[in-house]
Amino acid sequence: MLKTSLLFAPVLFGISISAFATVGGGQHIEFLGYEAKAQKLYLLRHFEDGRGRLPQLYYYQFIKNQSYPRLIQVNSLYRNKRTGLIDYDQHYQVLEPELNKIKRRLQPLQRITPKIFKITLHKRQQKSVPAIWVDSTIKVPQYTYQYRVASVWFTSQLQQAVSYKPELTVKQAFYIPQQNKVVLTTQYLAFPEETGYLTEDPILLAVKTHR
Repeated sequence: MLKTSLLFAPVLFGISISAFATVGGGQHIEFLGYEAKAQKLYLLRHFEDGRGRLPQLYYYQFIKNQSYPRLIQVNSLYRNKRTGLIDYDQHYQVLEPELNKIKRRLQPLQRITPKIFKITLHKRQQKSVPAIWVDSTIKVPQYTYQYRVASVWFTSQLQQAVSYKPELTVKQAFYIPQQNKVVLTTQYLAFPEETGYLTEDPILLAVKTHR
């Protein structure tokens, strides 16, 4: 189990998120809620860098007998009406009406204290890499991990993480109504540029088959 002084890492997990930012800011996750009829959980990834791009919308589509549905990125709402292309640099007013339509269909999630979840390390690798964002002759530590997040009743699939600081924490956690599942985020230092910036990534937890 990870302790408070964890040598832990960020998540560059293999689901459909591409969590790369421009220099100058971190990222965070906002859970919008659960749509009962469509059995979808919606969330937004917010980008805090200087680019000012629109937040990215995702959803989990819950399907019977599937414990860990994949995270699906929504692109259709970002299409530029003039060019017909996906454009993340449009004004927020372009996205806001469509987001509000979705939000009106959603049930709130039930907040859970993050403290009940533990991170278990399965594999760890540490190496020195060039600090190309400031001086390629300087080497900095990079941590790569494989881990799971679990509580007494719930567990995640194996996650992969890469960090520039040896810390990984559970930042927020929610129980998903009607699905008997938990969604949470891990927070870590994924972007070493400037003073370093944190990001969050969502992780689904399903009921343990045995304890």
